[in-house]
Amino acid sequence: MLIEDTILTRPAFFLRHTLPARCRAGLGRIMRPAAFLVGLLAIQVLPANMHAHATSASSTRPSDDIGDFFSHVGQSVASVFSPSEASAHAHKRAVTHHSTKHRRAAKPAPPAPGWAIPEGAVTANALITSDKSLKQVEWDGQYSTLETGVHSSNPSWAAILLNGSQLADACQKGWVHPLDGTQGCGLPGGQTIMALAWDRSRLPAAPDWKDFWDVARHPGRRGLYLGARTTLEIALLADGIDARDIYTALSTPAGVSRAFHKLDLLRPYIVWWKTPDDAARIMEQSSALMTSAPMTEISSVSMKVKAGPAASLFVAQPEQTLSTALYWAIPANNPTTTAQKTLTQLHTQSPHLNDMPESVLDPRGTALSVNDAFWTKYGDQLEQRFQDWYGSSKP
Repeated sequence: MLIEDTILTRPAFFLRHTLPARCRAGLGRIMRPAAFLVGLLAIQVLPANMHAHATSASSTRPSDDIGDFFSHVGQSVASVFSPSEASAHAHKRAVTHHSTKHRRAAKPAPPAPGWAIPEGAVTANALITSDKSLKQVEWDGQYSTLETGVHSSNPSWAAILLNGSQLADACQKGWVHPLDGTQGCGLPGGQTIMALAWDRSRLPAAPDWKDFWDVARHPGRRGLYLGARTTLEIALLADGIDARDIYTALSTPAGVSRAFHKLDLLRPYIVWWKTPDDAARIMEQSSALMTSAPMTEISSVSMKVKAGPAASLFVAQPEQTLSTALYWAIPANNPTTTAQKTLTQLHTQSPHLNDMPESVLDPRGTALSVNDAFWTKYGDQLEQRFQDWYGSSKP
């Protein structure tokens, strides 16, 4: 009998009859923990014919437990390291299914940018354009909103209506595309009008800006824009300064002090608003007897609020208004090709905001044109003074 046959098929016999007792005891202690490794090495290393010979020999002799163990372990290890074809296909299907699921979970493309117009303009149908499919979105006119919008990685605005001061600042900072064939970054886009709105269910006759300050004759709250622009002009109009002299007065320290003194007198009665939507809520909730408000919001509220004996219904006073010119600008976060397409639409369709047709304006009234050049020059310092005044503890 070959020694390798004995090792492979009858390891217990080999240990009992070929080694001394002390060696058998020591080797037994070594073989127990290493039995598994020996079986693996014997299966993988010995020549194929030797392994076949051992298998043949074992088939003609009584089975030994340890030999059977090694044979079983060898087959198990082989099956572990050689997965079946069915298992491989199943794994491939799982990978394919996972890839398909990943593709289905892809995020949808962002919506196409819209044309940004003042709040309330959509409901009031104030944008005049021949393209009825033009996507209109509203923005609140706030500087922080403008800064966020022009830096967004996914542009929300194809074009936006700005006043002259906003346009000059955005152009200087590179927030909007310079327009070919123009001196700056904007094209004329109509105007927005600030008017005195009053609740005709509580006040039978149309007031003016002087009445706005007269809380003794007309008790109740007053709504005003929380900012220097238009608010200082209204204060001086209420103090009796002619519309033609407003900016001459505001260009002097005495004129500015006069405007803030006038605001001091009304301050306890003022409900402040920051956005056109805020002004609309004042009217919808009847939070004031009178308020300054954009015509877009006055028209919008008039359409939504039903008239009734005790209902709040605000209407515009057309005799004393403040008009602000608007300009189309194209945010710089739009690609150049998209900007060129938008510019072509601006030239061919000429969309513009018209929130108060000339037929509605009183020809005998006073329409003050807000001076963008003045506000571009003095806006920062006047706004800072206004915020300091608003935050002070003065009554």
